[in-house]
Amino acid sequence: MTVSQLAENLELKKLSNGDENEINSCYIADLLSRVLGGCNSNDVWITVQTSLNMVAVAVMADISCVILPEGITAPVNVILKANDEGLPIYSSNKSAYELALMIGELL
Repeated sequence: MTVSQLAENLELKKLSNGDENEINSCYIADLLSRVLGGCNSNDVWITVQTSLNMVAVAVMADISCVILPEGITAPVNVILKANDEGLPIYSSNKSAYELALMIGELL
């Protein structure tokens, strides 16, 4: 499944433009060091983090896309940096748990 297919199926709100990557799995964490150590390439990362460091970690970990749950949005500077890095960021009103269940069903 690709990022855009996932976004369509989950009715995600697009915050930044990015590369059209395949998705392998899903990872939920808010501690950046945990993501670097535990996330796999092409995972979807669900997090409440909205700092520039989130973008840096997502790029270093080769994340397919980031989903911000519970209606969280990202500041403009984060969205601009994500656009520069080709990192798709989405927002959803669903909880991280609900999103993970839905992603699991789709994959």
